[in-house]
Formats: sequence, structure tokens, C-alpha cells
Amino acid sequence: MKQNRASRSKRFFAVKTVFILLSALLVFVTGCAARDTGGASRTADGTGSAGAPGDKQVVVAVASDPGIDQLDAGTYKGSIQVHPMIYDSLVEYGEKGEILPSLAESWTISPDGKEYTFKLHKDVKFSDGTEFNAAAVKFSFERWSKDPANSSINVAKALQEITPVDTHTVKMTFSQPFYPFLTELTYARPVRILSPSAVEPAGDVKGKFVKPIGTGAWKVESYTKDQQAVLVRNPNYWGKAPLLNKIVLKVVNDPQSRLLALQNGSVDISGGQMGKIAPESIQVAQKSDSLTVQSAPGTNSHFVVFNGSNPYLQDVNVRKAINLAINKKSIVDKLMGGMGKEAQGLFPATVPYVTAENIRWYGYEPEQAKQLLKEAGFADTNGDGIVEKNGKPLELNFVLQQAEFPEWKSIAEFVQSQLKEIGIGVNLKVLEANAYYDALWKNKQYDMLIYRTYADSQNPHFFLLSLFHRSANAPAVAWSDPQLEALIDKAMGAMDAKTRQDKYDALFGRMFEQAMVLPVYYPDEIFVVNSRVKGFKLGQTAYLPVVWNELDVK
Repeated sequence: MKQNRASRSKRFFAVKTVFILLSALLVFVTGCAARDTGGASRTADGTGSAGAPGDKQVVVAVASDPGIDQLDAGTYKGSIQVHPMIYDSLVEYGEKGEILPSLAESWTISPDGKEYTFKLHKDVKFSDGTEFNAAAVKFSFERWSKDPANSSINVAKALQEITPVDTHTVKMTFSQPFYPFLTELTYARPVRILSPSAVEPAGDVKGKFVKPIGTGAWKVESYTKDQQAVLVRNPNYWGKAPLLNKIVLKVVNDPQSRLLALQNGSVDISGGQMGKIAPESIQVAQKSDSLTVQSAPGTNSHFVVFNGSNPYLQDVNVRKAINLAINKKSIVDKLMGGMGKEAQGLFPATVPYVTAENIRWYGYEPEQAKQLLKEAGFADTNGDGIVEKNGKPLELNFVLQQAEFPEWKSIAEFVQSQLKEIGIGVNLKVLEANAYYDALWKNKQYDMLIYRTYADSQNPHFFLLSLFHRSANAPAVAWSDPQLEALIDKAMGAMDAKTRQDKYDALFGRMFEQAMVLPVYYPDEIFVVNSRVKGFKLGQTAYLPVVWNELDVK
């Protein structure tokens, strides 16, 4: 048995520091020269170096169909982890949280923060052999930025004009400055560059998506829906060629089946958000001579969303009571086997703008929880163990899914048990993944729902905008609060780091005072890997979870 706990905790704290410092340097910032970034290292002339001979491949378990037939770079469709394998971005997220060149070799920002000019790498081709240039950037950006489905991304809201200055220079003009713009360009989707020939009619920003064509290290060889997708090396890749010839993404829906596939050798890699392994299965893998467990601290958080349309949950004392009733340390120690950390706020301290001063939440105080329910007018008048108010019992429907996060079932059962101890009844509803996401994003058919924050470069700003800020046509998804939304707006518009930190301090304080969510725990990023795999390295973010290009096999 081997277990490797990557030393990423120091790197994540460096991420936070560098992120804050770099974002303050807005006036006439110039992009760095191109450099090696590990997973996608580039040669000086932009060409790729030859990989190892032979048909070498690994099989990766994925929890659900990767949706290759819908993998349009300008959408949220298809597997988020596959997008960066096929599509490159203008800039990328470095190991220390810095913004690094990718398809853009350098950039400048105007003094008012409203104009960005990107110098593009030359001699770069898409996987179909067509040329990457400023026109392709304009096509991609106009395609995704005008799609209403992408309205939550601030680049889309503020982008006024994209102008190709010459074949390999493009200028973007915005209506207002927005500090996380370059960070948003590192996202796995929908901001990456799609070939104009990937749609019909070719080059039409409203054209129908036909197939995934990007400049990334991999391209699609074959795809069988709900079974597998086969990716092979892109022969036109402009960076250092991968060591493997092929990566097979094999759909294995059940967490226990993923462990069995690892044990019998039909799968080489499983873990992260692509194909999570249950905590009890990880303990089994740790005892295996043929498997290695790779883990590192993450930057996301698992938490419970409250539905503000429930009259009982509109009472802040009820929300506080729920928070005070849960022993989160026991969740980590007993259910997660110590793999992770109990939540002390919505975001962990590895996230930018989260500090020792503003990270705080409610501890485990069940007696205080009972007192708050009493003050809110609840009492168990019929002796059934569930408190009531005005003759109606305090019972809540708790929605979850297991396909992507198998540990959520045991967490939900633990929460159910602890809330019963203070007189709150909980009905668990386990949904399949699509129905679960519909419950969160569309029909709001839940009282409580377990969810997770986004990863790395999307925290905290994009997650807050996505879940806690109203869109043009609808209230906030997670919790609607005008004061919080105003604070989020002020944080997004603050162009100096100190003012921005002050606004984040205030909005985190508002979330605490109103007990808007129930933070549960901060999970480690964990993969189980067959020992025949060489060069396994965790990626920079949960959406770029593995440095695929450095993988090899014995």
C-alpha cells in the first residue's frame, strides 16, 4: 500500500496571497513571457515535441456520461473536466494562483481597467488543422458572451466590443472595470477557444455545434453515450506532446463499482469530482498493494442550502438552530475517516479573501439550538419528538444525490439524526443527478439540499455571484438577501485589494449573522491510482484535476 499526500496546503495559501496582490496591480499590467506550466508546457516556437512511441493508454472512471456530443466550449454542457483537455484558454491558472500565458503570450491593460489587449501565439492550429488567430478568438467570445445561459459571468455582462487589431492581436473593451476578468478567463468553461469550423455554418456565432475542435493536447477519437469516450493526442498540438497516446473515459456510475474496477484493473484512475470514491472504499484502497491513494487539501466546501420560500426557514433562529445542532467534527472524524476538515465558514481558508478574522461560524451547541427553537415559538406539544408551531410540525425535506458524491448519503443521515435530537424532522430524498440539479437550479423542490462550492479560481467571486446574487430574471439560487447582494456588487467593483478585502469581510459577516447556509466540511481532493501508472500529479484546480500530459504507464 502506498499513500501520497501532496503538499498543496502551502501552495493554496500562496494562491490566496498571490491572487490578492496581483489583482491590485491593475494599471498597465503586462503579461509575463511564456513559461512551462507543467501539464501544458509550451516549446519556445509554439510547436509540440514528440511523445513516447507505442499505444499507451489509461482508463479513467467517470461517474456520468461525459457528454462529448454537447461539449461546446462556449457552454456549460458536457464534463467540466474534459473541456480543458480539448480546449485551451487565453490565460491559465498557475500552481501558485498566478495568471499565466496560454494562447495569449502577453497582454496589457489600460489604466482605467476597461481595455485588454492580447498578443496571441503564432503557428498554433486547431486539432482539425485550421489556424488559430484573432478571428477565432472573436468568434469564440462572441459565441459564448451573447448566450443568455452565460449571463452570470461578468465578462459577458460588461464586454462591449472585440476587435482583431491584426492576425494575432485582439483587443477587448468593457463597459466597466471588473477585477476578476483574467481569472474568469482561466475557467474550464465556457470561456475557452472553439474552432469556427466546429459549428455549422462554419464561423457563424449562432451556428449549430457539430463536434469539439480545440487547440488542446487531446481530441476525441470515439464516443459511445453512457459508456465511454476515447481521447487521443492532438497531432497539431502546439505544446509539449502528452506521454500517453490515449485516455479512455469509462462511465462507472456506482461508487462501489468504481472501487471494484480499480481492484480488477479495468480502470486505472478514479477520484476527484470526475469519479469520487466513497470514504470506506478509500480505506480499502489504502490496504492494497496495487493501488495508490493520492490526496491534497482542496479549496471547495460541502454545505447545505436552505430554501428561503419555506416559512420556517425564513426565521433566522431556525437556521441558527440547525447550524448549532450539527457536530461537524464527528462528520469528518467518523464518516470521512479524517479526510478533510470541519467547516468553519462557507469557504475554507485556502480561498482568496478568507482570513482568520472573517472565517467564523456556529459551533456544536445542541442545547442552545433547542432554546432558539423555543424562542421562535416551537414546542413538542404531542410528545412525538418533533416540535410544532401553530399546529404544524417542523419537518423538512432534505435533497441529495450520490452519483457524484457518494458520501452525501451518510452525511445527510447524520444531519437527519442530529436534527431529530433537537426536535426537527427530516425526510431524505435521494435523486438521480439530473433531477437533483433541476431541484437546485430550476424547480426549487427542497427545503434543504447538500451542495458544494466551486473550485479554486472560481472562488469566492463567481460562486457568490452564481448562488447568492439575483440574475436578471430570477432571485438568487441559494439565499436571496438584498444586503448581501449589495455587498457582493461592491466587492466585484473594488479595484484595490484593501477595499475589496473590506467588502468581503462585510459580506462574510452578513452570511454568518443570517446563518444563510449550513457549512459541513472541507473535503480533501482524493484519487485512487493503479500502481502501473507513472507520473501522476494533481492538477492546479478540481476542474483540471490531473496533469494528464505527464501521465505514463509502466
